[in-house]
Amino acid sequence: MTTNGGSTRRWGWGGGRAESLRADAQAAKDAAAAAFYELDTAQRDLRISIETITAVEDSPAGRRAVSDFAALGTRIDQVSQEYITVVDAHDLDRDDLDSAAATRARAELTRTKEALERTKGELDRFEQGLGGLLEQAETQLARLAPAVERARQGLLAASNALDAARAAGLSADDLAARLAALSPS
Repeated sequence: MTTNGGSTRRWGWGGGRAESLRADAQAAKDAAAAAFYELDTAQRDLRISIETITAVEDSPAGRRAVSDFAALGTRIDQVSQEYITVVDAHDLDRDDLDSAAATRARAELTRTKEALERTKGELDRFEQGLGGLLEQAETQLARLAPAVERARQGLLAASNALDAARAAGLSADDLAARLAALSPS
């Protein structure tokens, strides 16, 4: 039906309510997507910290941190898959989306968002527990980089000295073999 102002008006019971429920479901979907993104980002950031620890820390605490992170990763994979399944199960853009489907989608998306947030909380607590171990690993890596550079410079100097000895006509095959063995290290 068209009113005198030229706009159309929906007739029927609950039309506005269905749109409101669709909007609520869409808001729940957006909130779940934000929670999913935050969890994924936090996991990626923490993975870098775990790699830092594994690079220099072979203590029982370091191995336990790696093991605990792997277990947490399994939990993250589980809730992430649940999120994807729920999002795929509800097409909120369908023209024939009824009130019951919109309500069900909102409820499932809200539960999924809450599971993602709980898992992010677990990840945050785990990260806080790594504080001392991560600091120690970062300190060791900071010391390691200059030592590696000094070793590279020493290897380069030895290689140059070997080249100079060969240029002078000296035989240095046994030294060249030993130097070559050090090079990959």
